[in-house]
Amino acid sequence: MIRCDEVTKKFRKNGSEVTSLDRFSAEVVEGEFVAVHGPSGSGKTTLLLTLGGMQRPSAGTVQFGGRNLYALSPADRARLRSSEIGFVFQMFHLVPYLDLLGNVLLAAPGKKLGQAQRQRAAALLDELGLAKRATHRPGELSAGERQRLAVARALLNRPKLILADEPTGNLDPENAAEVIRHLAEFHRAGGTVVLVTHGSAADTQADRILRLEQGRLLAN
Repeated sequence: MIRCDEVTKKFRKNGSEVTSLDRFSAEVVEGEFVAVHGPSGSGKTTLLLTLGGMQRPSAGTVQFGGRNLYALSPADRARLRSSEIGFVFQMFHLVPYLDLLGNVLLAAPGKKLGQAQRQRAAALLDELGLAKRATHRPGELSAGERQRLAVARALLNRPKLILADEPTGNLDPENAAEVIRHLAEFHRAGGTVVLVTHGSAADTQADRILRLEQGRLLAN
């Protein structure tokens, strides 16, 4: 599904050049659950954004479904993200003035919302135990509920791939296990998951663990 060949990402910081990814090469097969470990600053988030078509590498190529991701136009990359990739972030990235249903529907493509999309959003809230809170705002939810809401939003368009950036980093063990359970269910249904973490309950669900250090993939 995803193939990275010699992917390097460099930034300018305080007048110096910083290498966030250093000749990273790896492949994720469709239907895999891959956990990516590494300390803070190891390049995990940069890798996830690069895999998701949101951050162009300085060198190297990223292929998604056989397509060179960064040879696509920005509009085509945006359409691919909308239809095939779901994102879950540590800080939730919810819109505070929208209710739960509205937050899930933010992932819907285009400007017009159909009844089928609304029904799917409501079904996902029910599936993730949030149906009774559908008219609440994110600020009225616990951290665990907010992350489950973010998972529902990621699932709305039936993506092939979920990219998760430290999705349990702000959660207690019970809520962390609940979020991982939903990602594991997506995986068991045939979805692909790439999850970056310092190390968590996701390891028990992962088919494979990759380790990053200073932007480099370590040999297992």
